[in-house]
Amino acid sequence: MHTNLGDGWISPARLVETAQQRGLSLIAVTDHDHVEGARRVGDLLSRQDSPMQMITGVEVSTRQGHLIGLFVERAPKPMRPVEESIDAIKEQGGLVIVPHPMGRLVPSLSRRRIDSLLSAGYAIDGIETYNPSPANAAQRAAVKEANEEWGLADIGSSDAHFWQHVGAGYTRFPGTTAQDLRQAIAGREVRAGGQEQPPARLNPGSYVAQCAWAWFVDPPRRMMRRRREAAREAVG
Repeated sequence: MHTNLGDGWISPARLVETAQQRGLSLIAVTDHDHVEGARRVGDLLSRQDSPMQMITGVEVSTRQGHLIGLFVERAPKPMRPVEESIDAIKEQGGLVIVPHPMGRLVPSLSRRRIDSLLSAGYAIDGIETYNPSPANAAQRAAVKEANEEWGLADIGSSDAHFWQHVGAGYTRFPGTTAQDLRQAIAGREVRAGGQEQPPARLNPGSYVAQCAWAWFVDPPRRMMRRRREAAREAVG
């Protein structure tokens, strides 16, 4: 899920509230190229003493398409080759998930790129076979067919940018904890869910406004974050 600290329209508080109302036991916050949204959500859960757990994640902008890192502490530098981004996630002990594979509306890894990464021995842990957003709707059948060959963990994600879509896609796994999920992904014991009910339809204007936010508001904020981080590193 994405917060309004990134390109989403969900405040951390609304995200927590909605996820709790919908009975989610474990969530992953994956803003683009930073983990600030995940930290805010984690702080809220800690203050509430909520039983719901959160995985710190990030959706990395690579030169070849988006890539998700789960169980990370920091965001890899954006716009590097996808191979370097995979290494940066793995160096933190994170899991690598391919979001909206073969998608045509947003930067996505192609089948040829995924084939080449796997052939070269790069560790990809899972792939989104269900994402309710239009980003990969037309490619679902092709992704499932390709994954019969790849054998990657079968991940469902909401990719929610609006609170109405929280939980619209999800992953079923044995257990309830973050560690349970990690083990289930490693053992390929996960199953994508959400196909049984279409996500809420919003006013087209909402999508246009969110896209404008993603294109014109969020990128400058990300650039300022990177500058602040670079300045702190230089001082340290």
